[in-house]
Amino acid sequence: MVRSAAWLWITAAGLQLVGSALALTEARALFAGVVAEVAQGFPAEAEATRERVAVAVLALLLGAGPLIALLELGCVTALNRGKRWARTVLVLLAGVAGVHAVIAVGGLRSVFLAGLAVASGIAVVAVIVSFLPAARVWFGGGEKR
Repeated sequence: MVRSAAWLWITAAGLQLVGSALALTEARALFAGVVAEVAQGFPAEAEATRERVAVAVLALLLGAGPLIALLELGCVTALNRGKRWARTVLVLLAGVAGVHAVIAVGGLRSVFLAGLAVASGIAVVAVIVSFLPAARVWFGGGEKR
């Protein structure tokens, strides 16, 4: 059962990486969209300031996906070794990934970012699978070292 959860996590992390990488192919359009949003919200700001804000927003939204995915992959390794703390950290990462997906998909207009939403759904399923009774047996005899 833990192996199933691990494969689900690997799939979720892969989708996050691919979605973020493909969204970078639309970086110019995303940048223009964010600059337009900033200009609408803050019309008195200088163009250079709007562009700096847009770069920061894109860096946070597009850079967080790969970071979350790499953290998930690291925790999956610990999960396979029977570390109980990995399940808890993966629950937190699933929450962070979900919030990140909502913000990224809601704030940026890219079809590729839909992969983040799908990855978040898979992460939720992986969390559920990692806490099923069959998976608890894997962690039952104390933390494996």
